[in-house]
Amino acid sequence: MTLVKKFQQLNCLVLAVFILAMPSAFADHNKHQSKMKISETASNIDCQKVDVRCGKTVTSAFAPNGDLWRLWSQNRALYYQLSNDGGVSFSSAKRISIPDEKISARNENRPKIAFDKAKGVYLSWAMPREQKYTADIRFSYSKDYGKTFSMPITVNDDDLLTGHSFNEMLVDEQGNVSIVWLDGRLKKPNKRGQGSAIFMATGNLTESGNLDKSQQVLVNKEIVNGTCVCCRLAIDTNNNGNLAILWRHIYGDNIREFAITTVNEQNSPYQVSYDHWQINGCPHQGGALSIDDNNRYHLVWFNQGDKGKGIFYAHSDDAGKTLTTPLSVGEQAAQAAHPHMGENNGTVDIVWTQFTGKEHQLWHQSSDDNGLTFTAATMLSTAQSGADRAFVLHNQGKRYVSWQRFGQGHWLSQL
Repeated sequence: MTLVKKFQQLNCLVLAVFILAMPSAFADHNKHQSKMKISETASNIDCQKVDVRCGKTVTSAFAPNGDLWRLWSQNRALYYQLSNDGGVSFSSAKRISIPDEKISARNENRPKIAFDKAKGVYLSWAMPREQKYTADIRFSYSKDYGKTFSMPITVNDDDLLTGHSFNEMLVDEQGNVSIVWLDGRLKKPNKRGQGSAIFMATGNLTESGNLDKSQQVLVNKEIVNGTCVCCRLAIDTNNNGNLAILWRHIYGDNIREFAITTVNEQNSPYQVSYDHWQINGCPHQGGALSIDDNNRYHLVWFNQGDKGKGIFYAHSDDAGKTLTTPLSVGEQAAQAAHPHMGENNGTVDIVWTQFTGKEHQLWHQSSDDNGLTFTAATMLSTAQSGADRAFVLHNQGKRYVSWQRFGQGHWLSQL
């Protein structure tokens, strides 16, 4: 099967009926499955000891010097390991030197890590609060390549007990930090179905290298209101140095489509998907965005609408105002879902998961002509007891995929 084809019609009618007739069950099923699979497989692992296999999520990123970092949460703490051979071997696990606290680390919502060119290491995560669906965005910084970290600060500046979660972070070589997240501060009391907002915080710590809790080091700014409350955001920097954000937005009567905006360049967001997924619930299915050197925006997303079902890829040469005809990815009948993608030197890689009823599979397609045509889909790996999202990484012209398999551990391979 090639990627270039018409929208696939639903081959698995039972799945669609289940999702559309019971909207909230889509998120609940994923949550239950993840917890169930971890409890089943973790019995063979002593998670009182530090072990990457005990992490529900693993966040991987390459530092400017080529080191691969992998980060996970375990027992109210963050741990990391380094690899200087592209993930073939890793150092012993080290604990991030901050006090214990709750850390969100599941599916769409996980800790983030980034670097500057001066051995600065940046961490961001969501810390659950005392009421359900409430959290704060947290941040810590190391100026000595992970030997020590600053005391965490809260990034959101509203001091409200509400939702602040699904954070994403980018840091440039000069240490300019951009963090975006889904924020509930604009919600009206007792009004249901209004969604969340996207807020953004920016700042630079390279001059002082210190964080001061008495000052708002990372300045907050509202980007857009009316977003879905539970799908991860996707961000990248364009050729003008401005941040582009892709998210699931709420249109009309719970029509949940994807939208995009480029900060400092647009007055209002562009709608980029038109699949007409009407669902009064949380899909827990974010998209992915990668911007190439020619400022072409590459996008993938997942929907289960009555006009479009499954995973789709498209690209835009005008920052999302117009898109190519969306191309179908993966097998809808095999529950293709959770896509991620990356572009590097004209090559576009898309990864996603499928489920056979017994095992989760990791699939891949690529394009070597900047998204015009794609190779046939190939299966890369399997997970026997459930799996996390997969992510495409880049380092020094090489392309990788990172995938955490519950109980089996972290899997990383060069594409």
